[in-house]
Amino acid sequence: MARDYARGKKPKKTTQPKASPWRSLFTLLIAGGFVGGLWFLAQQPKDQTAPPPKPQSATTTIKPKQSTEQADRDNGNNTSDDKSSFDFYNLLPESQIEPQEVAAYKSTPKDPNKKTNTLLQAGSFRKLKDAERLRAKLILLNLPNVVTEKTTSSSGSVWYRVRLGPFANRSKLNKAEDILAQNNIAPLRINRE
Repeated sequence: MARDYARGKKPKKTTQPKASPWRSLFTLLIAGGFVGGLWFLAQQPKDQTAPPPKPQSATTTIKPKQSTEQADRDNGNNTSDDKSSFDFYNLLPESQIEPQEVAAYKSTPKDPNKKTNTLLQAGSFRKLKDAERLRAKLILLNLPNVVTEKTTSSSGSVWYRVRLGPFANRSKLNKAEDILAQNNIAPLRINRE
């Protein structure tokens, strides 16, 4: 059976509930209190109890050694045609302080081409298959000298360690660490003597 939805029942109109008289009374009381507070503040006299300003006491000022041009200007003999009254450019060179040299504060920057004998260990596995999988991933990332070493612990367990290096200098070592970190691998530095 077909139904004509176009001429169906008309939706009932929703009526909004009227505001309660208590809410209207509360709003009027708050607004009246606000206006009354503003009127009360406007009627207050100005603060007459503030102490009078203190006269400025004579203070000593330290003046740097004056140049001849500045001394002429102070005496009224204005020889230059200055557009501004700032003496900053004359005062600054005379007020500079030279710090003393301290040998302990000398910087010794690291040489990026310094030879290092450091290896990076990318992982340690019990299964050779897992170690070879990581080694292949590192080779695809163009990392140098990736090797898998088999070591036996004192308890007799066998570990397969994936290592990189040794690196020729510190900058190549840092670059390899950055590449490993970008691929969510936390390398371990191993210093060889």
